[in-house]
Amino acid sequence: MARHKSKRSISFRPPCSHFIPQEHALHEEAISLLAEEVEALYLMDLLELYQEEAAQKMEVSRPTFARIIKSARNKVALALLGGHALHLESSKERYVVALCSESETSPYTVLNPKGKYIHFFTLENHQTIEKQMIPNPLLLNQTKPSSVLSELFVNQRVNVFVTGTIGQGFKSTLSTKGIPVLLREAITDEEITALW
Repeated sequence: MARHKSKRSISFRPPCSHFIPQEHALHEEAISLLAEEVEALYLMDLLELYQEEAAQKMEVSRPTFARIIKSARNKVALALLGGHALHLESSKERYVVALCSESETSPYTVLNPKGKYIHFFTLENHQTIEKQMIPNPLLLNQTKPSSVLSELFVNQRVNVFVTGTIGQGFKSTLSTKGIPVLLREAITDEEITALW
């Protein structure tokens, strides 16, 4: 009898979900990566975590994580080397939006990485289930956003960063961590819940 599949913790949402070879797919059927396989690739290959740490973040055992990452890598290799289209599934249950603002409350204005406050919004099904606000650590130690905020955003499992301005270095750092940037000068609570 098959074992019950435990729920995996998925935090990464790919900004695009379809990849098709430029010369057109050689095969009619696309290869599909499950949301858990996308998450495993994100944790292990993009964030460069060890399997044990990645398994903990996904809330699965290390052997289970090893099976997931092996399957994901096999599918990606088959798509790239065999001329298949690749489809990335995403979990739409939960995501985290981050922004840095001068304002403590909505509407959040003067959005930039050096704003006084960092706001985190955890959303499920277009509803805010949790809000968190912390003082921006950049104001305390006068460091670059890429060195402090990128790690903070990864630890908070941020899926998108909303800002009015951003330097190319910080944007590139976030991109390598799999965190897309949405450019907005200001945003309200209602607009945050409508992002995805």
